[in-house]
Amino acid sequence: MRVYQSLKSKLFPPRDKEFSDKLKTLMLPMIFQQLMTSVVFIFDTIIVAGLGDEFLGGSGQANLLTGLMWSGLYAISSAGAIYAAQYWGKNQDLTGVRKAFTATVFFAAFISIPCFIIGFFFRDPLMSLLAKDQATRDAGSIYLSIMSFSFLFWMVSSMLSSILRATGNTRVPTIASAVSIGINVLMDAVIVYGFLGFPRWGIRGAALSTVIGSAVDLFLLIVLSRRAKLPITFSKRDFIRPEPKLLKEFIRAAIPLLSKDQLWHLGNVVYSISFASLGRAATAAYNAYGTLSEILHIAFVAAGGAGGIMIGHLLGAGDIEKAKEYSSRILRLVILSGIAMFPVFLFLRRVFMLPFPMLSDEAVTYTMQALLLISTVIWARGINFTNMNGILRAGGDTLGAAAIDVGMLWGFGVPLILIVTYWLKLPFWAMFLVICIEEVIKVFISMARVRTHKWAKQLV
Repeated sequence: MRVYQSLKSKLFPPRDKEFSDKLKTLMLPMIFQQLMTSVVFIFDTIIVAGLGDEFLGGSGQANLLTGLMWSGLYAISSAGAIYAAQYWGKNQDLTGVRKAFTATVFFAAFISIPCFIIGFFFRDPLMSLLAKDQATRDAGSIYLSIMSFSFLFWMVSSMLSSILRATGNTRVPTIASAVSIGINVLMDAVIVYGFLGFPRWGIRGAALSTVIGSAVDLFLLIVLSRRAKLPITFSKRDFIRPEPKLLKEFIRAAIPLLSKDQLWHLGNVVYSISFASLGRAATAAYNAYGTLSEILHIAFVAAGGAGGIMIGHLLGAGDIEKAKEYSSRILRLVILSGIAMFPVFLFLRRVFMLPFPMLSDEAVTYTMQALLLISTVIWARGINFTNMNGILRAGGDTLGAAAIDVGMLWGFGVPLILIVTYWLKLPFWAMFLVICIEEVIKVFISMARVRTHKWAKQLV
């Protein structure tokens, strides 16, 4: 009985209304935005999958470059958000927030522009590296020739959205994202297959709709933030050169994040190439799973992001003990959510496959195997994301997060997947099992790091 009461008190502590209200205010718009983003990814995947396995595989492999760019932008925006959240928590220091914004845009350019150059000018050599099947390579090259232009819009919009959210303004990024995604979906629906009198553009249409959607997103962010008179509106006054000390601290926080996210994504590129070695069906299946995983992780992404902002505000205000308490509450919420989601995703695997009627039987079998395995470790994914991208980042412990993520991926996951794929030549499910084992081991390491409370410090 005592054990039960002790466990109950740890998992279900007394309700904190202030915590609940703040978490809802920040988390619900993030869930909505993540849901919309996931829906458009799924819709894009469904549309492209209808063209054939080679088109789904080609766009998926081409988007490895997009993922590499986004991992860099996410690292830069996260570093900026760390300082923007703490500046905002420190008596709403607007000058400090603007300095953080300036730094993010500057460094984002060093990520997006090179990725655009590679995607547009060197797409054929890139696809030769990423895909084994020639038809898949050709489809990916066509996709990148158009899709790469969206990188230039995301370079700015992702930074602006991140800083606005760090100051507690989630409404404008959500509205801008909703409208741009709606346009993306509508364009996909008519120009990929040539409905309503529009020309049939195929995979070119899927890429073009993404570019136009990203342009609309940036346009609306600027217009709506100015109308609402938000702290950052992408006007001339928002660009304040950071002093050398802040720039040095920003770089110190950004470099581990950037290194971690880039190395993490490169590790996933190794995973993707390994699965692609099994052929066209396995390539399509791995990319279909990647799209569906966006849905699986929505709540965790929102909880980690919202929790990180809340903890950042408290650390900026110097309330260290309350920040520690909030970190425990967020983790409890994530653990319980992960446990509750397990049976849902376990038994609804076939429902998740309904949007992909055009996939080959072999590709469907592979995707079902991936969903079965990932459902058993969804709780671990949630804990790791919250620890790495929420709690540790909020306090600037980016080096600790980087060491855990990159160390596990390159010290355990990558070597094992290469052995399983090219030496032992095991089937798809055995290769995917490597990903799941890595997540479980990482839970114990990340929790140990969080419990040291080395992240719980004021940075500004």
